[in-house]
Amino acid sequence: MKRYDFMHLSAHPVLWQVPMVVSIGVFDGLHRGHLTILDRTISLAKKNEWESMVITFDKNPKMATKSQPYHSKLTTEAQMQEILANLGVNHMVVIDFSADFSKLTAEEFLTLVCAFCQVKAMVVGEDFRCGAPASSAGPVQLQEYLNRLSPGAFVEVPPFVQTDKSEVVSSTLVRKKLLKGALEEIQSMLGRPYELDLVAHPSRFTEDGLLYRTASFMQLLPMAGVYDAYLTLSDDTKVPVKTIIGNEDLFIIPKTVMWDMKLLRTKRLSLIAKGSSS
Repeated sequence: MKRYDFMHLSAHPVLWQVPMVVSIGVFDGLHRGHLTILDRTISLAKKNEWESMVITFDKNPKMATKSQPYHSKLTTEAQMQEILANLGVNHMVVIDFSADFSKLTAEEFLTLVCAFCQVKAMVVGEDFRCGAPASSAGPVQLQEYLNRLSPGAFVEVPPFVQTDKSEVVSSTLVRKKLLKGALEEIQSMLGRPYELDLVAHPSRFTEDGLLYRTASFMQLLPMAGVYDAYLTLSDDTKVPVKTIIGNEDLFIIPKTVMWDMKLLRTKRLSLIAKGSSS
């Protein structure tokens, strides 16, 4: 999978001749609702011998414009790149969201998208909106714009995914459950354990384990408590650990032998729901 900056790709449209299925969204957490959209994007591309593209944002536009309260991310860009690549997405395009970008109308935004690739289809969520609030477009308007900007292109809107409790799976719901420490529900909504990206975080070895400052994390942490987890090291070895999350510190205690920090670094921490073998 190749990663592009949105405005750079607009200025240098190296994909302008490539037939593409495009999906646009924040995709924070990459939960089962997102995965339904992405699976359809990829399957449509493969079926028609097109390529797949995911357009996302470096920050949540609603939080950046303060129309929604700020929360730390559920997924880092590095995690998103890894998951999208494993799914089989061909191209990832990241929007450096800014005050100027927020002023683009839906038509202006979609004109840019249709200029840097041959849009054959778009797959978006039921709650999709793009463009400045006064001129934003949802799925219906999106089809109307595509009729003009990329004749023959069509829009698909997979239905919302719901939990066993008939709640719509969303990033907001994942954050809510995470702050309550409800890992079982989170793992069900994500389809995988909730993971913390440790690559960029400073840590300190102690006699018993590894200590992090919670303030250094860009991702949202669960409520304070003790959690079972797997620590993935730089050679992809998985180490079973106990994780203690406090108000100021996150402490990782190996359940087996301590690894050699001179040879191996930490990569990610997977918080495991009780009764899970993941």
